[in-house]
Amino acid sequence: MLPATPTTHPGDDAGGQFEEHPLTGEWSASPATFLEVLAEAPPGATIELGAGVYRIPATINFRRHAFLIGAGSTRTRLESTGPGPVLRLAESAALALRDLTIAVVNDAPGNVIEATDGALIMERVRVTGARGRRNTSTPDTPDDTSPEPGYGLVVGGAVWATITSCQFDGNEAGGICVRDACAPTIVDIQTEGGTAGVVFSGQSAGALTRSRCIGSAIGILVLDRARPVLDANTCRANTHTGIAYRLLATGLARANDCSDNGSAGIWVGDAATPTLESNQCRGNRTAGIVYRRASGGIAVGNSCTGGAIAGIWIGEGACPELESNRCEANGTGLSYTEFGAGSARGNICAANSLFGISVSVLASPVLEANDLSGNVLGTIVDNRMPDSGALIVPN
Repeated sequence: MLPATPTTHPGDDAGGQFEEHPLTGEWSASPATFLEVLAEAPPGATIELGAGVYRIPATINFRRHAFLIGAGSTRTRLESTGPGPVLRLAESAALALRDLTIAVVNDAPGNVIEATDGALIMERVRVTGARGRRNTSTPDTPDDTSPEPGYGLVVGGAVWATITSCQFDGNEAGGICVRDACAPTIVDIQTEGGTAGVVFSGQSAGALTRSRCIGSAIGILVLDRARPVLDANTCRANTHTGIAYRLLATGLARANDCSDNGSAGIWVGDAATPTLESNQCRGNRTAGIVYRRASGGIAVGNSCTGGAIAGIWIGEGACPELESNRCEANGTGLSYTEFGAGSARGNICAANSLFGISVSVLASPVLEANDLSGNVLGTIVDNRMPDSGALIVPN
């Protein structure tokens, strides 16, 4: 194995020696001895990385169990100057990472960490520096976004993964990409920048909980047939959308704060059919929730306020079921455009600057028992054709 390029700090042992703690099975390494220690340590060993910068020339492929523990993400830094990921996990190995930064310091396209088999545990790890094949720019819509190189972490295949209290920033494509049928548990992470903070694609599932996805084009992107549970996350200040569902994506988004985004709080397109429950979508530039194309699903108990166009916008051929949502202080509470359909029951569409509900010429929603009080220009503006199939009962 090639030696590491040494970068020493006061107290580091740069003399090429390493120490085993026989009673605990722990091994200590310095920047000068890391790769030697890694080669000599037995499967399952805990390797303690003291403060310093640990530079490696190429990808480390983990094919046996290991536990790398640093002195803190601001004190221990493992970085690669070569092409490819810094770490790759395969062949049913188990890898645990704690209290360090892992970074790429070159311009070659790639991810920082890749895991396709085995088990991965990460706690209090910062991941940064991934580069994509192109210079990532803000997409016009979530249609322009798809998984590509440039993620901090890619997990797929049969990996079992738990990611806790980690930070992902400075990665061009995004923080985490979940692929295949992987179902990780991700808790209390923060992603900043990139095209999408967290991407679920393929037939992936799992849960993303109490995390912050900020300052990307899209906070969380769910693609293909993915079906994650998104619970109590903050998706704010993204240039386009807080959470976006595309293709045949499903799953549950519950109690997320999707506010102050450049377009929508939650965007649902193609034939996606998620369940949206008790989310807060405040102050988004166009609408709190947007449904487009042939999308649908259920939205219940969401609060959509401060959208310039609408609280919830339903367009093209979308047909969601909307129940008990609060759409207040928007342009219009519920806006059905083009061939928008579905149903709206028991929603509060009040105190909007235009109408409580607007229905366009070809739209055909079922509207029942909605509260339409206190809107400036009126309760319902109904432009539908007589044979549109719309049903508007007392609201």
